[in-house]
Amino acid sequence: MKHTLKQLGLILTLFLAFMQCTSIPESREIIQDRNFQNGVRIQGHTTSYPSPIDTLYPFSHSTDTVYWLLPQWGSKHVMQHIMPIISNDTVIYHNNAKKVSFFKNKNQTVEITLAVIASEEYDHPRQMNEDWPHLLLEQYFYNPIKLNEAEKLIYKTRCKLLYSANKMGDQFNPDLHTTQISQYFTIQDSNKNSDSYGDFLWFGIPFYDYRYEYTELYAAQDLGKDDASQKFIFSVASRNIFDGTVHDQQWITIDKDILPFIKEAFQTAQQRGYLTGSKFEDLVITTMNVGWEVPGIFDCAIVFDTPSLKAIYH
Repeated sequence: MKHTLKQLGLILTLFLAFMQCTSIPESREIIQDRNFQNGVRIQGHTTSYPSPIDTLYPFSHSTDTVYWLLPQWGSKHVMQHIMPIISNDTVIYHNNAKKVSFFKNKNQTVEITLAVIASEEYDHPRQMNEDWPHLLLEQYFYNPIKLNEAEKLIYKTRCKLLYSANKMGDQFNPDLHTTQISQYFTIQDSNKNSDSYGDFLWFGIPFYDYRYEYTELYAAQDLGKDDASQKFIFSVASRNIFDGTVHDQQWITIDKDILPFIKEAFQTAQQRGYLTGSKFEDLVITTMNVGWEVPGIFDCAIVFDTPSLKAIYH
């Protein structure tokens, strides 16, 4: 069918008008280098000396900015200067107490395995106020988004527990001991004119806790060891984030708008006396971490897709 120039102009005008009415909301991925092309900087056993001690390059030896960190706080056996092992397209780094591996799927997403063999870390069951080993993946967001500018904040990942073995027997005390993995974000006041400028709270998404098949809402001060931040922690109930339980050792999918929960976290924090000088429009997301904290003698491993956090704008 032939069209005159006038007809084509009318068609183009109608098409542009249609696109304006049905345009896809503008979005931005917040988590950087989700394919780990730029490497991972390893950190040591103490937050007192957070400077990187080594760098891993699972997929390429890039000279670009390295966004990922791998803290090992509280560990006796720190991974450092470890040569990778390649097995069935999986890049593996490990010592006798830790393992981290990366596998790139056909769709170019990365599956990460984190394992802690805490039976190699402890020589006695943890006591009150004693530190515990961590194995985390962490990022700092140097160009953070303002939360009040986002319409939605979509968090996505998949995870599957590989194993979690209690090596303590009847010495296990649920008030002191567990192994757990969560996703945390820091929600921080960035307004220099605010009374609470620089202050922050921890916002958590629980994946797994040895003690509980379903993790309930947790809202309290960060305590338990000497270098605890003493900031407010708000961790969502697992049932509100995903179906099922990671205890089943099957894949769990998370695809959730977490912005309403962050608003609830901020309101709860203020009710408890935290961030009282802040307004919601002052808040940004400044860091993230995901991984194991093992305050007990457990051998544990989990596999998960690189998380995504996408801001959908008005």
